[in-house]
Amino acid sequence: MEKKNSKNTATRGLETVAITDCTNNQQWTRYKSRQAHGFAAEDANALHDMLHGNKVDKVGVDNIKNGADRIVNGIQIQTKYCDTATKSVNAAFENGQFRYDGMKLEVPKEQYDEAVRLMESRIRNGQVSGVNDPNMAKEIVVKGHCTYNEAVRIAKAGNWDSIKFDAKSQSVSCAFACGLSGIIGGISAYKNGASLKEALQYGGKEAAKSGASTLISGVAAQQFLRTEAGRNMAAAATKAVKPVVKSIMRTEFGKKFLTQVVNTNALTKAASTNAVVGAVTFTVTTIPDAVKFCNGEISGRQFAENTTSNAAGIGGGWAGASAGAALGTAICPGVGTVIGGLIGGLGGGIGASACVRKIFSWF
Repeated sequence: MEKKNSKNTATRGLETVAITDCTNNQQWTRYKSRQAHGFAAEDANALHDMLHGNKVDKVGVDNIKNGADRIVNGIQIQTKYCDTATKSVNAAFENGQFRYDGMKLEVPKEQYDEAVRLMESRIRNGQVSGVNDPNMAKEIVVKGHCTYNEAVRIAKAGNWDSIKFDAKSQSVSCAFACGLSGIIGGISAYKNGASLKEALQYGGKEAAKSGASTLISGVAAQQFLRTEAGRNMAAAATKAVKPVVKSIMRTEFGKKFLTQVVNTNALTKAASTNAVVGAVTFTVTTIPDAVKFCNGEISGRQFAENTTSNAAGIGGGWAGASAGAALGTAICPGVGTVIGGLIGGLGGGIGASACVRKIFSWF
């Protein structure tokens, strides 16, 4: 009979938090709109910059009129992804004038050369304020990291471009899960009598398993959120969370906490996304036990215990991480947020998972 270590199961709650954070860094809620490919292009190009070591601030999520979509190493960039270079360049002009003073204009990769020629013409016509040299067009127009058609596909589920994008975006949560599970697994093995070499080997295996399941869960969750069913599930979760937030806001402490420590909209969005991510993570991590149960490798009781403990670890870990991060933010924003979330997540996940194991031991 196989039993899972409650500490390893508990890390799934923190893995879910990491997946949720990565997912909410994308504009997936806008992927259903008429301009879905434009938002997908913003996300894809920003991700490319981040993965190549650039400092990226996605300021465009606030949708301020004529504001930059992102700032990369201090440079403001406005992204325009239309199906032709003419449309992409025209979208950056209003009343005959370039409306993004001081910003770079990012266009689909395959449209760059034509977009530069069009910008040169605009400059000659005096339509770019403060710029008289047509050669400056190459300084204004930026080649996007993906094509128009790739952006269209990234906004949709079930194709290679969107899956590849999701895998890249979830690489952060995957790395987090690998490190966390490897450390916890190795320490646990060493404390239980394993040699240092054996503990390191066990930690490595746990890191690989956790990283793989986190990557699969993250990609599956982001793909699901692009579908109607996924969006409906997130909307239902949002509807369920809002009354809870309103109830908290009715108390003096709750109002102060939610207005000064956390953003209520961000909290609601995180909770709704986490509901979907948690469900997907639970499904992905339960499949191996389901296969073992069907093959007779574990009993029905053990399957029920592992499954329940898994669910408790995910839920408890997320709740603990959320509470710990909020408390850490109140004490010391930044460092306190990370440390509080980590401690709270591990404590909540381990406690919930161990509680389930204890209950099952009574029967």
